Amino acid sequence: MSTAVLSPPKPVAAPAPAWKPYRWTISEYRDLDKTGLFHDVKTMLIDGEIFVMPLPSPPHDASLGLTAEFLRSAFTKGVHIRNQQGFDIGTRNDPGPDLAVVTGAIRDFTTSTPTEAILIVEVAVTSLRMDTTTKAELYASAGVPEYWVIDVPGRELHLYRDLVANPEGLGADAYRTRRVLKETDTISPLAAPTAVVKVSELLP
Repeated sequence: MSTAVLSPPKPVAAPAPAWKPYRWTISEYRDLDKTGLFHDVKTMLIDGEIFVMPLPSPPHDASLGLTAEFLRSAFTKGVHIRNQQGFDIGTRNDPGPDLAVVTGAIRDFTTSTPTEAILIVEVAVTSLRMDTTTKAELYASAGVPEYWVIDVPGRELHLYRDLVANPEGLGADAYRTRRVLKETDTISPLAAPTAVVKVSELLP
């Protein structure tokens, strides 16, 4: 008489976790800031996540100041230069750009945050990867026609121009032109073509 071999019971798949990350909106993010939670801390909101950024270093601040001075001389009418202030992209992104050239006057934004800019500049000391990937996509999606990333350790300037919209469903918009300028190269903003600066003049 043969003995039947019983197969072990098949494992039952564990149910998928019911939890998911909470994504903050810009209004919620700003309400948090009003509580003093971010006192003496620099933060940004990317896709609903709050990131705490390292405190700026002296090389970062020097490059930021030099670039701000150039932009103020290049754009003399009809715009103002926002320095490390809010810039809303959709409802879940405020990347807090280092510098944004915005049409209008300071008093035009006493009750709202800009959603458009002529030029945005990020100064990268430890943030080059995010600035040249995630933030580049965000600024392209916001329709910013020109974006600079100043790579302080590498002594280069990453230039992004020529917006191109990706087909629906294929991710964020992007920049068709991406160039890396060395410190001996010169650059002029698209919206201020007569203003010329050498990359080295924007570096500490």
